[in-house]
Amino acid sequence: MNEEENNFNDIHRSYKKSLTKIGFYVYALCEIDGNNRIPFYIGKGQGDRCLQHLSEINNTPKVKKIQQLISEKRIGIDILRHNIDSDKSAKLIEATCIDLLGVGNLTNAVRGSGSLMGRMSLEEVHNLNEAIETEVEPEHAGIAVLLNKTYKSGMSELELFEVTRGVWRNPPTDDAIKFAYATYGGIVKEVYLIHSWVKAGTQQYFTRDDLDIRDLSKRSEFIGRKASDEIREKYVGKLIKRNRGYGSPLIKVGFSEQVEL
Repeated sequence: MNEEENNFNDIHRSYKKSLTKIGFYVYALCEIDGNNRIPFYIGKGQGDRCLQHLSEINNTPKVKKIQQLISEKRIGIDILRHNIDSDKSAKLIEATCIDLLGVGNLTNAVRGSGSLMGRMSLEEVHNLNEAIETEVEPEHAGIAVLLNKTYKSGMSELELFEVTRGVWRNPPTDDAIKFAYATYGGIVKEVYLIHSWVKAGTQQYFTRDDLDIRDLSKRSEFIGRKASDEIREKYVGKLIKRNRGYGSPLIKVGFSEQVEL
């Protein structure tokens, strides 16, 4: 470790005492560009949580950016709100900040906790609260893909398709699974016709930067396209009937006996 790195670490260690006095807080890791401080990661915690990122070692986009900015002396940490009364409240504020800035503009891998209460269009709020439950017909049997952590309001068609098609551990690949229903809060956002399943990473991803930190060897993705307009009009925006997932992001729908995967 060189002298500059030692000085950097000594300065930040001196902040620890102050951080112990501010309770739960929400913070932003920032890129300093002249007089601008541009957030690239939002987090929450207490104590020296915000400083711990500076010593992380892995190949995630966040850590790579942190290491680059440290070397360029352009890293900043902003405390957005402090003395928050509980971890639960801090999570809600964290999620609100992430929603406002947009996951696509941050190195956060997913939306914050409580995303079902997060940013969405008025139409989406209406669908979540007023949608009538619809049963998937047997000829449209498939899997409901639960995107409650990765879906964000206003995401592009390509972004939605890429988080739906992969990458999944041990998905059902039998011929009876013909459709994939991209869902958020139980509401269908899109319907895709599944052509086949292939090994994860076979296809190129253009909007995801989280795949390089995952072991894809035991995962799969489907090749497919949007379903016909007739099928999409029948289900998109509707709440489809399904069993509970019990932690699984893939649930069979349209079968006489719907089974969790």
